Amino acid sequence: MKNSIWYISLLVFTFSSCNYFVLKKDKKEELVKEKLDKFNWDEVEQPPLFVPCENSIEEELELCFQNTITKHFHQFLSDQPIKVKNRINDTVWIPVLITKNSQILLKDFEIPDRIESEIPNLKDLLETAINSLPKVAPAHKRGTPVTALYKLPLVIRID
Repeated sequence: MKNSIWYISLLVFTFSSCNYFVLKKDKKEELVKEKLDKFNWDEVEQPPLFVPCENSIEEELELCFQNTITKHFHQFLSDQPIKVKNRINDTVWIPVLITKNSQILLKDFEIPDRIESEIPNLKDLLETAINSLPKVAPAHKRGTPVTALYKLPLVIRID
């Protein structure tokens, strides 16, 4: 008799305690919502990669990406015959969109009037510079290619 009561008690305990181990739908949705709230949508885990950057260590990937674009813009704009009437010493922020399909696009942006009056074809030059960039692999977030927007500073210093 004692054994049967013990087995029945164990059986009741087992069946009633199973509910504590099952993840209910409400709790599952709460967990997903909590994870999504903690997820930083503005940062990528791996920046876009140009071919010269592929052999860089993980900590240097972002710096390599920035240096590649900066050198390319500097070289391209240095080769252009830009003549101005007045001195210019200003910074323009250039929005560059790198899509998950590896396209590099120049987003629309405003150029200060003073710079635009001195260099009216600056947007065209920048568009040409963007189009002449080498092929790039897209940024990745959790192993998935994503579209990333970068704002690059262009310091214009002409005497």
